[in-house]
Amino acid sequence: MKNFLIADSENLHIIGLRYTLKKFVKKANLTVVNSKDELLNHFEKNKVEYLIIDPNNIFLFYEDDFKNLRMNFPDCKIIILSYFKHKQTVNSFLQDGIEGFISKDCQEQTIFDALYKIENGERYFCPKTLNGLMNVFALPDSEANQKLTFRENEILKQIAKGNDGKSIASHLFISIHTFRTHRKNIMKKTGKHTTPELILYAIEKKVI
Repeated sequence: MKNFLIADSENLHIIGLRYTLKKFVKKANLTVVNSKDELLNHFEKNKVEYLIIDPNNIFLFYEDDFKNLRMNFPDCKIIILSYFKHKQTVNSFLQDGIEGFISKDCQEQTIFDALYKIENGERYFCPKTLNGLMNVFALPDSEANQKLTFRENEILKQIAKGNDGKSIASHLFISIHTFRTHRKNIMKKTGKHTTPELILYAIEKKVI
């Protein structure tokens, strides 16, 4: 049994999400809250394995609240299901260790893909979220990507598309060890430390 907490105030989205979760998760215990007080009260009294939240629709729910949830309930996986418009907000969510970013106009299969990856220890950005972010990031400097080699740029593009290490290595006809070495060098050169940070870097610098 998986315990899901849905935090939103848009009834139509809640109905659709409940239907989708019941369809893809055989044993799902679903609870819905519409306010910050209800959310915090539920966390205090119940075990929550997945929080699916639209922070824009929960009155007085701020970025610091994500940090507090992460600190007090580290085992809970947090998925934001919303629309993203501001680079600063996305960067804050990344720092708070959010596991998933899904656009509200995604297909229901996207929910399944996100849950599958997150359950296996990965973080998930839906394609529509990535495409939307490309429109809000600043244009890159003319020499922004010159420090990366041609091969490193190829690998960065593949990472930004959401491909995992094994598929990237196979696509580029290199070993998984070589891929990991390139990824390590990319992280060192860009100053990024996680895959989501690399994805946002690639979007910001118009690598994809």
